[in-house]
Amino acid sequence: MKRLAVCVAVTVSAIALAAGPAATAEPSPGKHGEAARHHTPAKPASESARLARSILNAKGITYAKAHVGGTDKASLPQQNLVDVSNGRLAKTSPWGHKKGARVALDTRMLNGVLKLNTQHHYKFEISELVGGEHSRTSKHYAGRAVDVTWINGRHVGEKADHRGLMNACRKLGATLVLGPGDKGHGTHVHCQW
Repeated sequence: MKRLAVCVAVTVSAIALAAGPAATAEPSPGKHGEAARHHTPAKPASESARLARSILNAKGITYAKAHVGGTDKASLPQQNLVDVSNGRLAKTSPWGHKKGARVALDTRMLNGVLKLNTQHHYKFEISELVGGEHSRTSKHYAGRAVDVTWINGRHVGEKADHRGLMNACRKLGATLVLGPGDKGHGTHVHCQW
């Protein structure tokens, strides 16, 4: 009898060793009638997803409800951030130079947008991320640019502190900043990374 018990113990150990560490992990209790399952650690969220979620949760950042060039809810800036926060790519508008493409949002741009609010204390409205219509080589289509139309309750071009926000973008690493006084930017600030 002792010999049989030793053989069984050795066999069980050999099976567990061959199956690897997952076989010895504690299974979670299954629902009634289901087998128990092993826990799989959650996949860590990407930096882009984390930043997009932080921007969506930030107080003082709002989003345009329509594009200047048309209507497409899937490519509005808030939906771009929702998509990225859920691990998907942001969508461009069905018009313009990159019709209906899926684009990753650059973490430098997302970090800059978040810090305009959290570090520089601006309240602002994002009018475009990858949606809308831009020049053929626009960094919007590469997920590296943001357009802002309202700053601290004032519209850009109508006494909004656009110069302060533009300087803040530069301090946050933006490589191109345009606004009132620059061709085609009389009513919004463009910051790209």
